[in-house]
Amino acid sequence: MKHIGLRRGTVKLLPYDKAWPKLFEAERAKLFKALDGIIFEIEHIGSTSVPGLAAKPLIDIMASVSTLRDYEKAIKPLEALGYEYMPDRVFGDRIFFPKGPQENRTVHLSLVEKNSTQWTQALFFREYLRDHPDKRDEYGCLKEDLAKRFEDDRKRYSEGKNEFIQSILLSANRESVLM
Repeated sequence: MKHIGLRRGTVKLLPYDKAWPKLFEAERAKLFKALDGIIFEIEHIGSTSVPGLAAKPLIDIMASVSTLRDYEKAIKPLEALGYEYMPDRVFGDRIFFPKGPQENRTVHLSLVEKNSTQWTQALFFREYLRDHPDKRDEYGCLKEDLAKRFEDDRKRYSEGKNEFIQSILLSANRESVLM
């Protein structure tokens, strides 16, 4: 995939690229075909899904399953598509599969339970940033600052975004209750 790719564990932000949604749609079609009967929905999440937001050049994808145990049925089809099964990335609320060699990761796929907190929060966050350009831009500035400070430390970069993300989720949840 052109327009994307990043060495594992590093942080590099690029300006928003209009090709990212098209790359997601192409990957989505492959995933639906390979995981027919295992997954229900597939969503483009993360910064590459928010027009105007700088992002790590990785397509973040979230797919819903009825139960996390279903991930075992997904391993072989995902490996055939170039995803890596990493037993240490099996978490209580999601299963993580990166795509691409460690020198050039292109996609991050998370399997989560349908309608779980993980599912709804990722969508609330994405939609809030899409609907609130001021918060999108504020988040972009925070990410740029963190990327400069933690270029080779993805964990600290991600931790640095936590407080902002939680504040957005509170706002998004409040707005959804009011609607």
